[in-house]
Amino acid sequence: MTDPACPEKKPKTLPAPVVTTCELFRLLAQHETHGLAPGEIAKALDIGAPWVSNNLPPLCELGFVEKVGNRWRLGVAFLRIANTVFAAHALAKDRQDQRVGRMTTPL
Repeated sequence: MTDPACPEKKPKTLPAPVVTTCELFRLLAQHETHGLAPGEIAKALDIGAPWVSNNLPPLCELGFVEKVGNRWRLGVAFLRIANTVFAAHALAKDRQDQRVGRMTTPL
């Protein structure tokens, strides 16, 4: 997969656990409200239940996922990262709009 932001870079083969973790985040982002049960995660990602049992608790300790009852969803740390990125983009757009406004205002 080529990154559209960096089309000149050749794609690298990532270790399988990294790919699976990224796929997990994408999956949980689609089920943010209710989350998913461990069996649903394993089935959706086509992985064994041991991967889910071994990897979700450490990701929970880091705040990237959280357990609600018997279900898992994206955690607060993950959402804070996303909010930080969105806020930075909004600030950059506001600053750009201000510069454009100053440049296009007649003297």
